[in-house]
Order: sequence, then structure tokens, then C-alpha cells
Amino acid sequence: MTKRQKPSKKNTQYKIGKLIDLAKGELLNHGITNFNYEKVIYDARLSKSTVYKKFGKKDEFIIFLIKNLLDDFFIPFKKYVDDFNTFQEVLDYLSNLNFDVQSLMKEYPIDDLFEHPEITSIINDYYYQRFGKVITDKIAEFQNAGQIRNDIEAKYILEFLTSVTKGMGMMLKDHDFKEVINNYRKLIETALAYKTNSEKE
Repeated sequence: MTKRQKPSKKNTQYKIGKLIDLAKGELLNHGITNFNYEKVIYDARLSKSTVYKKFGKKDEFIIFLIKNLLDDFFIPFKKYVDDFNTFQEVLDYLSNLNFDVQSLMKEYPIDDLFEHPEITSIINDYYYQRFGKVITDKIAEFQNAGQIRNDIEAKYILEFLTSVTKGMGMMLKDHDFKEVINNYRKLIETALAYKTNSEKE
């Protein structure tokens, strides 16, 4: 009788990589509420004890996944932001955005995220830690170039733009995409317009 071989560390690492890939698809397609932790563990051919030991329970694993998805997006996001040379380019980019929000919301359970405030709060903190710095640096660059008002610290402008983005997301549920984009572009442009001392007086 041959002795059963113990799974190698390399094989386990491969399966964990597979687990993460499967879980990302599960999360994007089914959302947080309907995320099937046991299914992705089974499909990755891992034991519950191995996965629970490494990632914790369902909510902890979902937070790990969301951070992982945001990390995947971070490098292309930073490059995209770095490539903007002027504030006008940002406004033009906003005006030229065009995608079907309703189809996107049907394809991905975005609303489901807001039903989990504890997870939303963690994502919010993570956004500020990683993406916030990139945006703040770009705001400061535009201020130094005299393209947007510099009488307000960049961190406050970041907070304003973050609030505006959230507002846009809410409005897009029930309003025409172009209507929302055009109105918010005007609000952003007016709020951040550079003013000389003589104009202020």
C-alpha cells in the first residue's frame, strides 16, 4: 500500500491563485450578498481549513478581494491620471465619456455594495490611502500651473471631487448619462476655476 503524498507548497500556492481568480469573477458577477465562498473554495480544490486559515471568514475574504481588485486597477489608474497635462484635458475627458450605465448596473451588482456599510467604509478608507494621493498630487500640479484655484488646499478639493463623483453615481441611476456628465462638468469647472486677485475683489 502506497502512502498518500502530501500536497506540495507549490501546488497549494497555485490553487490559492486560482481561488483568487475564481473569487473575483464570483464577486463581480454575483455581488457581496450572493457571493458563494464555499463554491469558489470547492472549485479551486482547496480545503476550507486551508482557506479560512489564510483569509478568514467570508467578509474578511471579500474585503481582501475588493482590495485586490482595486490594486489591479491602481497602476493603470495612476498612469492615466499622470498623463493628464492640463485641467482642461480632464474636463474634456469627462465630456467625452460615453457608456451605458443601466447595462453596467445590470451586468454588475453595484447597488449591492451599498447594502454593506462596514465593507463600504473599508473601501472608502483604502481609496483615500492609495488613489487619493495620486489625485491630490495632480490637483497640486494643476494649482502650481495656475490652471485651477489655489486658495484652497488640494486635500479639500479631493474631498469635493470625491463627493461629486458619488453624487454622479447616484444621479446616473435615474437620469440620462450625458445630462448628468454635462451638468457635473459645469459644476466642477465653476467650483475650481482659477481667479486672480483682481477678479476676487
